[in-house]
Amino acid sequence: MTHEKAIQFLQTLIQAPTVAANEDQVVAAIVAQLQPELDAGLIHLKRLPFAPGRTTLVLSTGDAKATRVLAFDGHADVVSAGDEANWTYPPFAAEIHDGELYGRGATDMKAGLAAAVLAFQAAAHEPLKIQLRLFVTVGEEIDNYGARQIAAAGLADDVTDLLVAEPTAGHIATAERGIIDYTVTAQGKAAHSSRPELGANAIHGLLAYFQVAMAATAPLTARVDPLLGQATHNVDLIAGGNQINSIPEAAHYRGNIRSTPTASNEDFIAAMQGAVAAVAVPGVTITFQPILCWLRSAPIATTRWSAPSKRHGRRLAKRRCRYRPKPALLTRRCCTTRKWR
Repeated sequence: MTHEKAIQFLQTLIQAPTVAANEDQVVAAIVAQLQPELDAGLIHLKRLPFAPGRTTLVLSTGDAKATRVLAFDGHADVVSAGDEANWTYPPFAAEIHDGELYGRGATDMKAGLAAAVLAFQAAAHEPLKIQLRLFVTVGEEIDNYGARQIAAAGLADDVTDLLVAEPTAGHIATAERGIIDYTVTAQGKAAHSSRPELGANAIHGLLAYFQVAMAATAPLTARVDPLLGQATHNVDLIAGGNQINSIPEAAHYRGNIRSTPTASNEDFIAAMQGAVAAVAVPGVTITFQPILCWLRSAPIATTRWSAPSKRHGRRLAKRRCRYRPKPALLTRRCCTTRKWR
């Protein structure tokens, strides 16, 4: 494989607009690149369909009976290019200027994916004493759909070593931060803006929760892990309301947390759940739900609160169920809700 042909292969991958869809265009390019080895029986292929046009690819080569399994991992999707008019060069043209290649995914992570594919192809011609595996996943930028498929199929259970081809600025990284993707929902009551006392403003409840939650997690993001640095907590999507002259009955935002051993997923979940209990906006229900959350332990919990009334005191109802994590990738949902009447 010459340098020029390797660049052409990378350009083909970048020219596929795989923004949370159409990963099969990348899969087709990879299969075409590896077709000689597939025809010769040097590489074996397994497809895991996820949705129309979206297929996770698992390739293997080497000694199928070996106890050591080295896996390469890369994802075929990319994040949105945003307003393409703001790009110096078209995001899906993969143009080269002054020796640099420009395009969405040129760094994250089609360059790494191309390198993994070509290294895997070259290794297929060697007398290996181990098994090599290549995972090409869909939906990594959203909710790790392809990784979930691989875990559910047990295709990572025997992997002894894993090389993830994500960009690391040319440095070898031996660990990465954990992750929590979550949604916070506020449910209120609609009313005309001229009579707000007849409704319950969901946006006010959402903002109240945001302030408490960010204050609760600030001590966690301040902790410094010796290997991974500081954890992060960002709110990336927000929506609510219907029109300017109506009290909004619903609002929500989505956030992303990157955790570390010194500020763990469990620590963040506890802080976010505690923030639910600390917010009191009359008539508004606040719900915190991790969507993607890798945890070591702890049951799924749903908590509902009712405010004191003349006839009733505060009531707390909890529902717990046991959760047995799988040995590979762990995903789970937790939900905490507090409602004031």
